[in-house]
Amino acid sequence: MTDVVVRIDVADTASETRLFEAIDKFAMKKVQRSDRGLVPDDAPDIMIKADRCGEFRRKAVIFQDQQSAQEFMMFWRRVNKNA
Repeated sequence: MTDVVVRIDVADTASETRLFEAIDKFAMKKVQRSDRGLVPDDAPDIMIKADRCGEFRRKAVIFQDQQSAQEFMMFWRRVNKNA
């Protein structure tokens, strides 16, 4: 299995907080869907690590599969757009 890494720029503490909140909400939705039998019982693990890139602050969000990474990115864009 190959992990999928998504890099997200965080400009400041507020945007970093929004990212962590979005990851928590996304993970909770995955758990709720798996509890209802809508997705396999093995919800994908999500790992986060700092990915310093010169002056920019960036987070690497790591998923177990491409589908989860894509779902999260759609979720993140929707959440971040409303912020």
